[in-house]
Amino acid sequence: MNDLKIRLMGVLLLAIGIVLGWHGVLRPMEKAWAGVAEVNYQPNVFLLVPASLIFGIGFALYGKRLNYRNADRQTLTALGWLMFAVVAVLTAGGYWYFKQQLAAVGYQSTR
Repeated sequence: MNDLKIRLMGVLLLAIGIVLGWHGVLRPMEKAWAGVAEVNYQPNVFLLVPASLIFGIGFALYGKRLNYRNADRQTLTALGWLMFAVVAVLTAGGYWYFKQQLAAVGYQSTR
């Protein structure tokens, strides 16, 4: 795959991350701030948003030069592990912060 296609894929991943973040995180928080009786959200969005944003930024900025994996050995490089570690920290931190914000406005989780 040529470099331009990989960079465009990165931009697409960024757009997906922004849309998922708005729809899956910000909209439920807006509903909570508005005081609706029940707020629904999908926990998987807390993994999808950071993953699409981190990898989208990487692919958009570096294209083919983003060496996050060793294709011959089918393993991650140190950069790949670092990227996944950042995604894991953002996933856990984002979910915890979201739950704290819901609790602060008086919502109790059923999950």
